[in-house]
Amino acid sequence: MLRGFGTAMALPWLEAMASAAPVTRLRVPEPPPRLLWVYVPNGVHMQDWTPAAEGALPEELPWILQPLEAHRSSFSVLSGLAHHHARANGDGPGDHARAAAVWLTGLQPKKTDGEVGLGVSVDQVAAKTLGNLTRFKSLELGCDAGRTNGRCDSGYSCAYSGHIAWTSATTPAAKETQPHVVFDRLFRGGVDAASHAAATERAQRRRSVLDFVRADAKRLDRQLGTEDRRKLDEYQAGVRELERRIELARPERVDSVRDDARPTHRPQDLAQHAQLLGDLIALAFQTDSTRVATLMVLNEGSNRPYRNLGVNEGHHSISHHGGDTQKHDWIRRIDRFHVEQFAHVLTRLSEAREGAERVLDRTMVVYGSNIADGNQHAHHDLPTLLAGGKAFGIEHGRHAVWPEHTPLMNLHLELCARAGVTIDKLGDSTGRLAGV
Repeated sequence: MLRGFGTAMALPWLEAMASAAPVTRLRVPEPPPRLLWVYVPNGVHMQDWTPAAEGALPEELPWILQPLEAHRSSFSVLSGLAHHHARANGDGPGDHARAAAVWLTGLQPKKTDGEVGLGVSVDQVAAKTLGNLTRFKSLELGCDAGRTNGRCDSGYSCAYSGHIAWTSATTPAAKETQPHVVFDRLFRGGVDAASHAAATERAQRRRSVLDFVRADAKRLDRQLGTEDRRKLDEYQAGVRELERRIELARPERVDSVRDDARPTHRPQDLAQHAQLLGDLIALAFQTDSTRVATLMVLNEGSNRPYRNLGVNEGHHSISHHGGDTQKHDWIRRIDRFHVEQFAHVLTRLSEAREGAERVLDRTMVVYGSNIADGNQHAHHDLPTLLAGGKAFGIEHGRHAVWPEHTPLMNLHLELCARAGVTIDKLGDSTGRLAGV
């Protein structure tokens, strides 16, 4: 940690940490494993997502995946995976609520008015093991706020469609949407009197968190070698830039409006919002503030229009395209836009370093939706990408295909095992996914 007035800021992994380890230790632990799940709603235009053949990725990626070209050696397309409990199974309509609820749990959600009943999600299971050595067991982020009451989809509780992470059968993990709040949690200490005073001081003078730990940083700098100094400089520059972007993303404050009536600091631009949250995840991993995170880009069933893409109708509405060619085009534009934001996350994880490795190489990332074709509400052959994790033997640059209806939970079980989390069964898993 770098420490200052009411502030404690975590550091990235440095070579000096190894040389400073007590001689009584047998060895210095290698950089830790991490898990990240990124969810997008309403399915995907599968015709422009799926490579034509199994094996190496084609020279020209499918149109939706082309923003990932720079990362082609760090990701794979997985086909054939399914979620049986996202289907009705006698419960009638409500595929969007089930899709989000089931993606990381593999369990059929309870459909009763005013009640929820599900189970613990895989990220929270992993956090019980991987989170014991970090300040935060897990991070749950999203661009849409999640509700825990009311009905949102054919009688299902809103808690289902607004959350993918669940701490118990009845409790979704609280999802944070405001980048400045996440930043404060990660890098600006707690809520005691000194921390509050420091936050007030920073707000008044618009000073960086780095200004409050400058003396400690200078002391540390004298103890570091050339390579560690470079890493520390890059890290501090990254934190400063992120602070600047968060500040710029805040809506204008109007002095004549009472404080309690001012708008939130959540960016209105979806790309800016998603990218800021991705940057925060990368920094949280780099500083080992957490090892498990989920990013729910938008709530399932979202009907947000994408006017920046020339799409003025709501996403959910056009996902029921009925074969309309115009709606097909709009959907593929939205899907590519989502992948562009995912590419940004991978770039940040690639740029962050731990010794000779990229943080991405020690982070296993799953990106996808629990609906394939939105018009049919299909829950088989789900659009799924796997990225990172090369340090754990994961091979990339390919299109891998499993037998139809292979449980997606098998993939989650496999990734947990590679991260050192021992679990015999997750939801409807039938075993670890071979061939990853």
